[in-house]
Amino acid sequence: MAHPLQSDAEPVAFEALVPPSLRNTIVVIPAELVSLHVLSLPVRAARQRAAALPFAIEGELGQALSTTHVALCGEGGAPGEILAAAVATEVMHRYRDALPGREIVPEQLLVPRPGFSAEGGAQWICYAHAGRALVRGSDGSGFAARTDMLPTLWHLAGTPDVQSFGDPLPRSIGAQHSGSALPAPPRVQDLTDLRQGAFRPARGLARPLKWLAAASVIGAIGHLGLAAADAAAQRTIADSLQARAQSALTAQLPDADADQPPALIQRRLAAMNEPIRGSAFLPVMHRVSTTLAALPDAVTFRQLTWSPEALRITLEAPDLDALQRAEAGLGAEGLRVSSGSATAEAGSARADLTVRP
Repeated sequence: MAHPLQSDAEPVAFEALVPPSLRNTIVVIPAELVSLHVLSLPVRAARQRAAALPFAIEGELGQALSTTHVALCGEGGAPGEILAAAVATEVMHRYRDALPGREIVPEQLLVPRPGFSAEGGAQWICYAHAGRALVRGSDGSGFAARTDMLPTLWHLAGTPDVQSFGDPLPRSIGAQHSGSALPAPPRVQDLTDLRQGAFRPARGLARPLKWLAAASVIGAIGHLGLAAADAAAQRTIADSLQARAQSALTAQLPDADADQPPALIQRRLAAMNEPIRGSAFLPVMHRVSTTLAALPDAVTFRQLTWSPEALRITLEAPDLDALQRAEAGLGAEGLRVSSGSATAEAGSARADLTVRP
């Protein structure tokens, strides 16, 4: 399958994972260029989900929505969750223009989605080749990384069970290596086309639309009342989305306003999340992940941001006692830890921590 990107400057997707029957009908964006996010959306209708998606995902992105294309990719790992993809608009244009007419698919979706373990824990399926690994999780999310970085990422994810294909993974992961060179091929219906919204292909509906426009004139008067009610409903939805957007933004930037220019918000978010070359980010991350992996409790990351010399994390554990042990363990490691809000629900607890070297 031809690829728009074949240079060493950018990653190239694993062509071996593309089913032979689809190699002339789809083009795959490497996982390094597209991110998958699991989000909770309170609406169920597809159109409402598409409208709410940009607001729901904005808080997780380190780039402006004005330069980012987002697309729905199916259901998440729990009821009410959805899987969404985010990719730079410029990348979408390049892939669409390089191979016009082909569906555009995130590379992560080429790996089958594993189920949850019998105990309800997350699992990974991983395909590795030539020092690069492609991972898919039980919640539908996935990523690509250098194989030698997987142990750290595996610890950060809470040491899920791993089934690996292709090249063996580092022994510290303890993966169950399959004798098969490739994982099972994905189902065609699971390979979501990213050409949604502004990138949706034209469907040749000009003539039917003209007919519908003519027919709509006949019933225009009867529809006026419905239109007014629909407008009121849309205002309600818009107000709800605005409130959710402000809530998500406040969690990251307490003094920011959702009405501010997206470029300004993006710059501030990027400054929070971008590790500075030569900074303490990697050493601190390594110490934190190693410490948490050594604890007897299952402690996982739900959110992570980096600002100069400070790592802000949201941890999830079975209960508040486990979170307190995690905080104490980080302190015993010589890290300076300050705690923020903590919440507990049935079967799990979360806490916000700020960690400094």
